[in-house]
Amino acid sequence: MAGSPPPTKIMIIRHAEKPPNHPGTTGPFDVQEDGEPGNGESLIVPGWQRAGALNGFFAPYQSSPANPAIATPGYIYAASPTNESQRPSETVTPLAAWLNYAQGSTQFNITYTIGGQESEMVDSVLTLSGVVLICWEHDNIMPNIMSAINSKVSISNYATIPNPFPDVFYLVWVLDLTGSSYTWSSVNQNLMAGDVQT
Repeated sequence: MAGSPPPTKIMIIRHAEKPPNHPGTTGPFDVQEDGEPGNGESLIVPGWQRAGALNGFFAPYQSSPANPAIATPGYIYAASPTNESQRPSETVTPLAAWLNYAQGSTQFNITYTIGGQESEMVDSVLTLSGVVLICWEHDNIMPNIMSAINSKVSISNYATIPNPFPDVFYLVWVLDLTGSSYTWSSVNQNLMAGDVQT
């Protein structure tokens, strides 16, 4: 993009664990941040556990992230909680609070909606510098978000990126800026039981 260089690193995660959507399933049930029952669009208890664990993964106290591919984000983007799902914003709200990023601020942007505003969200992200974390719904990460980034700032190994985003909760897709293009890699959070290497 014209003007200032884009972020040096963009990290993209899927929201944390949600209720199963298999017919005839009777649980586990979602719960809101205040402990009240959800309406089917919030995280389940393991999802809230993952959301809390992301603090130590992305921003450990008085330290750098243990995984060298990960960096503490200067900006966090999550799908608008007014959209159909509360889960993306719920997933990163504990991290934003830990970093003292006010919801709705430049540092914690919850403006854009799932399934239609991914390109506008990417345009906003690419005006920033430093490190950005995006939390979204997995069906719209690939191809919507990734193709929008690739159309504006080339991803050198775009053809190797899985499509769709795998149906798991523990991956971080990392884009590192090298020269004028990004290089994609995938990192396992390794935060909870079941976060298997793939």
